[in-house]
Order: sequence, then C-alpha cells, then structure tokens
Amino acid sequence: MVVFQCEWVDEQMLSGHSSFDLGHMTFSGEKGICTSRGKSPDQAMMLAIAITDLLYGLETLLRGNQSEYRFVGADSSFSVWFKKSKRGSISVRCGTTELGEAESTILCKSILHGVETFFSQPGNELPVNDPVREDLLSSVQSFKRCLREG
Repeated sequence: MVVFQCEWVDEQMLSGHSSFDLGHMTFSGEKGICTSRGKSPDQAMMLAIAITDLLYGLETLLRGNQSEYRFVGADSSFSVWFKKSKRGSISVRCGTTELGEAESTILCKSILHGVETFFSQPGNELPVNDPVREDLLSSVQSFKRCLREG
C-alpha cells in the first residue's frame, strides 16, 4: 500500500493559503519513501495545482486510457511514475526508488484519503474566491466518480 501526504511549506500559516502557495508531497510505500521535502534544488511545488494534476492523471490511468502516468509537481522538478500492470495493479516509482505496488483502486483510494485529510485540516482549505479552487474540487469529484465506477 502507498500512503500519500502533503503539507504547505509555511505550516505556521493558519489561513490565507492560495493555489499558488508552495507545498510538499510524500509518497510512502512498503519498499521506500519519496518526498519533495528537503531536496536540493528545492522541489516544493504549487500544491493545490499539483494535487489537481495528480488526480486527473491518475484518473486517466484508472480509466485505461494509458498504461503509465508521470506526475510532475507544478513549478517543480519533483516527479513520480505510476505504471499499470496487466494484473490491474499500479507500481509507484520516484527516480530510482521503487515504492511498491498496489491494486489500482486501493492505491487511488489511499491518495484520495490523503488529499481529503489534508484539505479538511483547519487552515489548509482554499478560499472561496481562489482561481484554482473549482478545478481542485472538480478533480476530487471526478476522481471519486471514477473510483465508484471502477
């Protein structure tokens, strides 16, 4: 199983985040951990935009439109490879680090859980008038529908 977590760069800020604020992602699997935190050069990314991209990319993978998806963080060099096997599982790799493999629905539910947990914490939600908020909410809803249909 792969666990997904994210955080803002400025964790002390309790409100006022925008879709252009930087943050980090961490993917933890049974074989390793991949994080954008603490890298040189800095691999922080525009977090809300990156999460939106991640969900849409994984949805494309789930729907069978492609067998691989390479996520690259918005305004970052941080990247993660997702590769679908013929058995329906997805392997996750970050550079040369293999994180593990999981059944596609289980992997995607874990990532969705990480996204929902992050945005449900006080101060992590985007303001109603944020330019990317609707895209983010739409990607979460579309991803949930895809998982239900899956």
